[in-house]
Amino acid sequence: MEAMVENLVKTMEINAPVDTVFTFLSDPTRWMLAFPGDSEVTDVLITPDGVGTSAKWAAKIFGVHMSVTHEYREVVHNQRIVSKATAGPVLTFSLAPQGAGTVLSVEQGFDIETPLVRVPLQALFTRWAEDDIEGLVANIKSLVETGQKTVLEPEKRLAHTLTWSGAVSIHAPVERVFDLVKDPAVWLGPDVRISDLRVAPEGVGTTFEASWRVLGIPLRTTHEYTEFVPHDHFTSKAALGPVFVVAVAPEDGGTRLSMRSDVVPANWADAAVDSLVIKMSEGSQEELLAGIKAKAEAGAGL
Repeated sequence: MEAMVENLVKTMEINAPVDTVFTFLSDPTRWMLAFPGDSEVTDVLITPDGVGTSAKWAAKIFGVHMSVTHEYREVVHNQRIVSKATAGPVLTFSLAPQGAGTVLSVEQGFDIETPLVRVPLQALFTRWAEDDIEGLVANIKSLVETGQKTVLEPEKRLAHTLTWSGAVSIHAPVERVFDLVKDPAVWLGPDVRISDLRVAPEGVGTTFEASWRVLGIPLRTTHEYTEFVPHDHFTSKAALGPVFVVAVAPEDGGTRLSMRSDVVPANWADAAVDSLVIKMSEGSQEELLAGIKAKAEAGAGL
């Protein structure tokens, strides 16, 4: 379980009384269709007191079909509606009178603890959420005031870089640690099968094939060492996208070993998979670093 990102909050003043805005938000069909872009709302259930009201929202975001069901968990007349989605996001609509109008705040957050299998979907949400929630609030204002949406399409931002990094202190000389970890079977760990290893004399140009499984799904990619500075660092570029940097540095008579993986997903479907892989690998990477430390300190494999 991991804490998720900080909540997003967007505020807008609407030229309509609180009762009008609250009535608009009481029907999930209205605010769900206020999201920028094309979407559809089905399976609508509206309860007399609001709590338990639910609806299913579906849309295609950058080629990825997404579908969630929202349910109203808290409804305070003319003040607040809290809607929880099955896939994680919680939307809180807060209303306050401002003269003859209304100040609407929309907050998007996530559960403090989230099952691992939902991490990829939340990664998608957090990457387009800021612009999307801003567009939602602008459209609610426009729909209440004029009956028309003002933001028609979401901004198509590129995916952010996804990163994993870790480090460990090793009671062994830099040369010993580097000569150990330059072997891909060591720095990628026992869960990754290495084949077709071709070692270039200068390090740069070394290639190999790595294969492993995620949730039982076989994955395979080729690697190439694109940088290689003996007893300092090397960089390995994977055909599937990730760039790995393995570096050593002197530390208190021993060595500080650091490892980093960066990937910029080509699309939002890749972002979902990459987020899951990074999330699942966090624990195993800690074990991997501990294993390398033990081997180096024992002189194993040298």
